[in-house]
Amino acid sequence: MKRAGLILGAALASLLAGCAAEPDEFPLSRKQAYDKLLSARIASSGDGPFFRLRTTITGNGGSEVTYDALGDMAHRICHMHLTELEPQLTKVKVTCEGGGAGEGAAAGMAHNMIRNRVIELVDATLKDRPFNPELAGGATASRWPSDGVDGSFAGAAGKALKQDAEMHRDIAEAEQAANEAQVEVPSDYGDSGAGSEPLPE
Repeated sequence: MKRAGLILGAALASLLAGCAAEPDEFPLSRKQAYDKLLSARIASSGDGPFFRLRTTITGNGGSEVTYDALGDMAHRICHMHLTELEPQLTKVKVTCEGGGAGEGAAAGMAHNMIRNRVIELVDATLKDRPFNPELAGGATASRWPSDGVDGSFAGAAGKALKQDAEMHRDIAEAEQAANEAQVEVPSDYGDSGAGSEPLPE
């Protein structure tokens, strides 16, 4: 009976420890996490983490894996930084950079969309499950710490208004500079037809 109680207590402690882990922490050694992320299969498809961008995977030897996704109109680079908290517990931090042509004020939204998809890829890879395009929409990433980039619609709208105001200011300044640079050239001869002799017939 006592032995059964000890086993139950150990199982409960293990369960509670698992629940206490953060969503960006995985019960793997850093090497295990590194090897899994380095060997991830990233499909170039409409449902892939980087959509149709061609992706290459590189690593620094043990603490960082980089996914470099390139296309004709976009270039995205995401880094997975691995920190070993315990021999069998590794924390993964995902940072992304780059962008696509024409994103403008929506760059923050595009950044977060790609980072959300990479977080789903990381979670799926380290848990040995398939990448889920539906969860890549933000369900998995919503439990992870933010990287501080404002990807909200309100943020994009605010940037668009700011960019519009800056554009109009630049146009006004350019017009003012052009007006100030214009120099009215006075005529040295007045009316060229005044007092002229009539041409002989």
